[in-house]
Amino acid sequence: MFANIKQIAEMNFRLFIINLSFILFSTNCNSQSDTVMPNKNKLFIAGSSITLSLASTYYYLENSWWADNKTAFHFDDGVDLIYAKNVDKLGHFMGGLLAADIFKSSMLWSGINKEKSLLYGTIVGTSLQLAIEIKDAYAPYWGFSYLDLATGTAGAFYPFFQHKYNFFKNINFKFSYYKWSNKYIQLEKQRGKEISGINWHDDYPNQTYWMTINLHNIYDNYFFPEWLNIAVGFGLDDSQYLSENNQKRGGRNEWYIALDYDIPKILKKWNKPVAKKIKHWLNYIHFPAPTILISPKIKFYPLYI
Repeated sequence: MFANIKQIAEMNFRLFIINLSFILFSTNCNSQSDTVMPNKNKLFIAGSSITLSLASTYYYLENSWWADNKTAFHFDDGVDLIYAKNVDKLGHFMGGLLAADIFKSSMLWSGINKEKSLLYGTIVGTSLQLAIEIKDAYAPYWGFSYLDLATGTAGAFYPFFQHKYNFFKNINFKFSYYKWSNKYIQLEKQRGKEISGINWHDDYPNQTYWMTINLHNIYDNYFFPEWLNIAVGFGLDDSQYLSENNQKRGGRNEWYIALDYDIPKILKKWNKPVAKKIKHWLNYIHFPAPTILISPKIKFYPLYI
């Protein structure tokens, strides 16, 4: 049974990556004029690709994240505030942000004006977060979480805020993943689950979420390189354990201060249309940089991802 689930999950994950790659690199990340008329063919291609990608994502998660026995619809009973020590909230935020940005970019490529594209992206990003919470409401280890929905919705609105308010353009959010620990796999095996190498979405001890701040723009500091930002990181250590009910407990939050790179500004001379798209999406990744762990202990990393 577990072998079949693993094969199905891996197949759907590969399909998801193929479809997502098509969406990311066939869409225009730049603003479109309000006078541009929608192109029906492009709109059909974008809509079909997004639909196929969402379907692939659903089947992947259905056979990996939601593979446990279903329960009756229920709301979160407080476990949500303990599970992953709220690092998952940043995951929901980034999920809403990326979904909104992908859909917005697809609509721009189709000829929809920027205001409407941002609005549609926000609606789609929020709807996806709502769908995830509805599915979680039937899962034995989770429940419908208002806080997860709120943070995911905030992420979906963030591109809109950046468009409307210049201040938010100086603050961006990024993600990094590196397999420092096997704690997630160990705990899932204790639950009786076989874990493949692609189940990174729930592997919170190896994830770090970053808020980057462009000090050069905020303080008009011409001595600070425009491509070098400061980042605040948030993660989880590997001290979690399972309770008697097979629910994750314990763990400590980790806080980091790091340098961060603005990829479009580093590569600003690489200005071809495809290059702009690549730089835009690469800028969601926090690349290795000098980092200081400031909590729960102090430690310096010459390069941390």
